[in-house]
Amino acid sequence: MKDNGIDISIVIPSYKPKSYIWQCLTSLKNQTFEKDRFEIILILNGCKEPYYSEIINFANKNFEGYIIKVLQTDVAGVSNARNIGIDNAKGRYITFVDDDDYISECFLEKMLPIAEENVIPMSNVISFLDEENSVQPYYVTNMFNKLYGKGKSSIVQARSHLSVCWGKLIPKELISDTRFNTNFKIAEDCVFMFTLSKDIKAMECSDEDAIYYRRIRESSALTSHRSRKTKIISGLKLILQYNKIYFGHPFRYNFILFLTRIAGTIKNIF
Repeated sequence: MKDNGIDISIVIPSYKPKSYIWQCLTSLKNQTFEKDRFEIILILNGCKEPYYSEIINFANKNFEGYIIKVLQTDVAGVSNARNIGIDNAKGRYITFVDDDDYISECFLEKMLPIAEENVIPMSNVISFLDEENSVQPYYVTNMFNKLYGKGKSSIVQARSHLSVCWGKLIPKELISDTRFNTNFKIAEDCVFMFTLSKDIKAMECSDEDAIYYRRIRESSALTSHRSRKTKIISGLKLILQYNKIYFGHPFRYNFILFLTRIAGTIKNIF
C-alpha cells in the first residue's frame, strides 16, 4: 500500500444525528495523536439537511488543519455508510466510531503501537446509560478486564470483542474487499468481524486509558424491544450466514469461534 502519511482512518456512520455528534467529533479533535496522521470520514446516510450544513460549519470552525471528509448518501443504513467509509479510507488502519459514542484523548496514540499486520488492538470499553450518565455492566468490558495485561490473546479468548466492529484498529489490507452485509440491520458487526477472523492471528488489549465510551440509548437497536417472531427470524438468518461464511472456507476459519457464534445467536433468540 502506498504510504500517504495517514496511519488511521476514523469512520463514523450517522443518520439524523443529534447533539451527541458534537461530543463525538470533539473527542477526535482532542486526540493526542498527530492530527496529520489520521483522517475523519463521516457519512450521513438517508438524510442531508440541515445536518450536512451543520456538520460542515462545525468542521470549518473547529477542525482547521485536520483531515476531515463529510460524505452523504441517500441510501439509509449503517452498513452501507461504513462501506462507503472503507471505500474512501486512506489510512493503514481503520477504526469505527458510532456518532453517539466517543473516545478518550489518548485512544489513537495508545492503540497504534500495538497494531500489527494480523494482530488487532482492543480498547477498553465503558458503557453508560444515556439518561442517567451512569456506567453499565458490559460484556466487552468484562472481556477486556479478563485479558488486560496478558499480552496477545487468541480470537477465541477475545471473542466478545469480535461481536463489535468498534473499539479496535483493523488493518485496511486485512479488510481488503470484505464489506458489511447490508442485508443485516442487527448483528452486522458480528458478521463482518467473523468474516475477517480468518486473517486475524491474535488480539491484544491496549492501555486501559484508551477507552471507547459506548452510549446506551433507549431508542437504539441494542435496547429496542423485538418480538419473539422477529428474534427467531433474525437469528435463523444470522445462523445461515455464519454457516455460509464458515463452510465456504472451512479450513481457514476457527471452528470453536464458529460454534460460539452459533451458540450466542441461539441464546439471544431465547
